[in-house]
Amino acid sequence: MVHMLGGVSSEAKAYWRYVEAEPRSDNNADEPLFPQLPMNGIVLAGGLSTRMGQDKASLPWRGSDLLHAVLYRLAPICRKIIVVSNMERKILLPNVIVVPDHYLLCGPLGGMQAGLVASDAEYNFIAACDMPYLNTAAAAYIRRAAEGHDAAVPHVDGYYNPLHGVYRRTCLPHINRLLAEKRYRILEFFNEIDMRHITAAELSVFDAQLKTLSNVNTPQEYEKYSVEE
Repeated sequence: MVHMLGGVSSEAKAYWRYVEAEPRSDNNADEPLFPQLPMNGIVLAGGLSTRMGQDKASLPWRGSDLLHAVLYRLAPICRKIIVVSNMERKILLPNVIVVPDHYLLCGPLGGMQAGLVASDAEYNFIAACDMPYLNTAAAAYIRRAAEGHDAAVPHVDGYYNPLHGVYRRTCLPHINRLLAEKRYRILEFFNEIDMRHITAAELSVFDAQLKTLSNVNTPQEYEKYSVEE
């Protein structure tokens, strides 16, 4: 079952006004920057990076690296973040754990499975490690939109963006079945679950250029994005 809102969602507009107007008291460092529902983050950092030719997660980015660029953007809205990686990672943030894939060489679907198994949250924002422009407010909005559904994923220009979405643990049996059958395309279980489509109009309330969906896949893209302000 698919749920989609047409046009610019009034829910998105209202949420963005809330985010902009909500003050954060200086005397409470633990107060969240964004109104949030319970959620963990899962960041996939175990890919082969074949198009980049080297490990993408550790590429320098704005004084840190690509992996931490994503972690910093998820930290304000996630109680815990799980990095799925098959190599040792030095993590500079608290409340972040690193777990390996259970199913090797199965692509992102295997990483999603490992992250969901390790998570103690019902809802989880799953992202790739090469998305340094991930928009925190947009991610928080997707979490709210996912409430009561199995997943909420952007669907823009006819394409899904599966590694920029919220997945409930109810997706895990579907993922396990695909992996057991050696079927590794994420989209194969989308028509089996209660899916909330997130439209471009909804995301544009938070990010007019939709850079939140951008990936750094190639040396050319890395060079291009690295020189941008």
